[in-house]
Amino acid sequence: MHFIIKSITDKGKIAFSLTESDDYNYLLKTLQQQKVVAIDITPLPKYLSMLIPKSGKKVTPDEVVELMENLHLVIKSGLPLYQGLMDLAEDSESKRFKDMLLYIGNAVNDGKSLSIAFQRYESVVGSIILNLVKIGEETGQLEHTLQRAASFLKRTIALKKKAKGALIYPTFAFVAVMGAMLVWMMYVLPQMTDLFKQMDMVLPPLTLAIITVSNFLTNYIWYMLGSLVLCIIGFKVAYKKNKKFRYYVDLFVLKIPVIKQIVSGFNIAFITEYLRLALVSGVPVFGALQSLSSNITNEPFKLALEQTRDDVAKGSQISTALAKTKMFTPFTIRMIGVGESAGSLDSQLELVSTFYYERVDHFAENIGKVIEPVVLIFVGGFMALVIAGLMGPMYDLISQMK
Repeated sequence: MHFIIKSITDKGKIAFSLTESDDYNYLLKTLQQQKVVAIDITPLPKYLSMLIPKSGKKVTPDEVVELMENLHLVIKSGLPLYQGLMDLAEDSESKRFKDMLLYIGNAVNDGKSLSIAFQRYESVVGSIILNLVKIGEETGQLEHTLQRAASFLKRTIALKKKAKGALIYPTFAFVAVMGAMLVWMMYVLPQMTDLFKQMDMVLPPLTLAIITVSNFLTNYIWYMLGSLVLCIIGFKVAYKKNKKFRYYVDLFVLKIPVIKQIVSGFNIAFITEYLRLALVSGVPVFGALQSLSSNITNEPFKLALEQTRDDVAKGSQISTALAKTKMFTPFTIRMIGVGESAGSLDSQLELVSTFYYERVDHFAENIGKVIEPVVLIFVGGFMALVIAGLMGPMYDLISQMK
């Protein structure tokens, strides 16, 4: 909920501010730590509080990585955890991140464990990291667990950026080419067709078809763009709200050449990297699969992990359970199976995650070389069609002028 805070500034003037907080006592502590002299705190009615948009930027994944690394150093140096969190909060420039650090620090100072203090921000750090922190506290290896969590997050963030970067290029190329084609069809071609009409020329069927398409685009382009916007909004809403729709869309994406290599490679690298991290940190396999299924956004892989979790709970080996889903490559299944047989599963998982991490990296760097021929063929085919439709009338026009 939101509170209107009436305070006195350093210059002795009255100031008003709007602050969001879930806990009144925590708000008082925060104001005291921020050296705000509050003389009146008024809670807003709930219906008004719901209408106020979230203020400030969200806590970014990079800030979460920074927090994990700094907490690792705080524990390693022997500095009290509360003091370390307060120092980090003081240095933070992001309001949301600062509020998060202050809340966690105050919760720790009140006697709560770090994992319980983090629970309020599970949506920010993720249940995977939350479980790692809890395991670290239970095993007395919190320092090492935080370091592993930071490494895992850094690698995952880098992988996501490469995967998104790889998908941006074909999208941009397609939009740019379609934009250029629309400009040509709507502005260049009509000027040529006006010339044909003035000369009262008999046009071949292909030319007439191109002119018909051009006229249709010129007359209805805004209706088409409006319909496209509505379709995009409807698609996003359906994708977010409807699990079945989301499943079939994700499944379709996994069948697109090149794109499927990036999406599948990213998910396999993420899954195997976390399973390795869970094993070396002491997280039970069933618990690791449970966390993974709630953190994977791709629905076919999410369903595959849920099926794997159920099979493992019944006593199946991980490799056998993964093979039944038909979502993982033979290489992945074979490497995991060897690791289970040889007792070196964590090493084999690291090899698999590294292999697919490098694979996604390779596709991200070379996707331009794959897309360029497709774009050239598409543009070349369009231009060939237009030239074939206009070459005859242009030749006849030049002949008449002679």
